[in-house]
Amino acid sequence: MTRSIKPAAIAAAVLAFALPTWQAQAQTYVFNDEFNGAAGSQPDPAKWEQQTGCEWGGGAEDQCYTDGGHNAKLNGAGQLVITARREDYNGYRYTSARLMSKQSHAKGRVQVRAKMSGWQSGAWPAIWTLGQPEALWPRHGELDLMENGLNGSRWRPEYHVHTETSGEGGEYAIDPSQWHVYEVRWSPGASAKASFYVDGRLVKTLPYAVPANSPSTVLLNIAVGSYAGTPDPALNSTMTIDYVRVSALP
Repeated sequence: MTRSIKPAAIAAAVLAFALPTWQAQAQTYVFNDEFNGAAGSQPDPAKWEQQTGCEWGGGAEDQCYTDGGHNAKLNGAGQLVITARREDYNGYRYTSARLMSKQSHAKGRVQVRAKMSGWQSGAWPAIWTLGQPEALWPRHGELDLMENGLNGSRWRPEYHVHTETSGEGGEYAIDPSQWHVYEVRWSPGASAKASFYVDGRLVKTLPYAVPANSPSTVLLNIAVGSYAGTPDPALNSTMTIDYVRVSALP
């Protein structure tokens, strides 16, 4: 899909008529980014922090995260492209990007339309939410709408919850190189649930017991190595994001 502008204001009545219920309900956003902008420009700094550093995953990961649009930039077609690649940088051999939203949400629905390049060993792309404060992880929870690279060349994206009492998850039976909408709906609390969807289809509902005060940020990144295996020495892995949309639960 190629387009330069995604109109922000489309008549609600037309949307409700033209779209399935799961899409029509999500048109009032508390946070969204359609990634409109010139090719090569950085993600909106008012919406995203480009996190940096080289000591991630307890030192088990092989990438340095950069900022300045070095590994995350708009493509001019209304999309964000994150690239993890082989590159000498600060004593490490790979660079990538990790974006965290500057706005957090106590509950709601996150929808991300994305696709990624084919399997290369060591690539670990992810779309997820992280309960704050992060230092107390997993007390305030983590929801993986999509993470890939954990099952080798099968290259099947997965979903997971992470709390103090659960680490459940599963696979999506889809081709991640094609466009898909990854979605989670959640609320906090001792008996709360998180429901995972792909392309509007409910895949699984899992327990998500976190404290009521557990605001979550949205993260987009490609890690390298660790659970995703030894990195390909010619690594050049991309994740392209068409939009990120956060809305209240219906």
